[in-house]
Amino acid sequence: MNKKYFFFDVDGTLTVSDPSTQKTVVPESTRQALKQLKENGHFVSIATGRAHWMTREVARLTDIDNLVTDGGNGIVLDGQLAKLLPLDPQKAGALCTALTRDGRGVGVTLHDDNRLYFVSEASARQAPDFSSFMEYIIDETLDFSKEKIYKIFVTITEEEEKLYPILETMPHMRYHPNHLMIEPADKYAGITRVMEYLGGNMEDVVVFGDGWNDMDMFLKAPFSVAMGNAVSGLKDVASFVTKPADKDGIAYACRHFGWI
Repeated sequence: MNKKYFFFDVDGTLTVSDPSTQKTVVPESTRQALKQLKENGHFVSIATGRAHWMTREVARLTDIDNLVTDGGNGIVLDGQLAKLLPLDPQKAGALCTALTRDGRGVGVTLHDDNRLYFVSEASARQAPDFSSFMEYIIDETLDFSKEKIYKIFVTITEEEEKLYPILETMPHMRYHPNHLMIEPADKYAGITRVMEYLGGNMEDVVVFGDGWNDMDMFLKAPFSVAMGNAVSGLKDVASFVTKPADKDGIAYACRHFGWI
């Protein structure tokens, strides 16, 4: 069998919520499947929109030391960070400057960690509340045009988005009616970079996912596996639909195709 290069989404694919504890866990069948894939000589990687620093714990839980993070802008190989690209500097700087000028709550990440930067206390108070897992830093000297910005968090409605045409040229996700996150959203670009590093054949790439943010890599990858709990649109374009993540979905697909 040809060596395959597997890229797994995190939430709803590698991990599930334990109903008894409400904690995020990795099913034992998934752990064993990942172990067997590696023992059989396949390449195994995470592919997530999460920031690199947020992905380390999942990497530890799954014993995966290859990662595509930050929506395709981050690459980790053999546990070492090989690349971490910021958002387009000119666009990110211009957008943050315009949003701040208009008095909106704007927070930005400038490093590979949980620090979220604001130009003022007022801006921090108006911004989405991520204080439970991020440290808020006020820096009145912050010049958005001179910084490498990895993610932007802003309080803004869908209607108000129209006031900033530049947003149409930048990847963004809305997780709340009043909150917008501007972040990289091309996992497959990261997968392509990994394959270039490894010198692997793109035809041997296999991706697993369950959400809308996996659509891009599903449309581009030569073979895609949608979890049984995936959104219907992803199932429609997938090469194969397996069982749900909490019903041994990853192990089932890997056995079905003889990868383990």
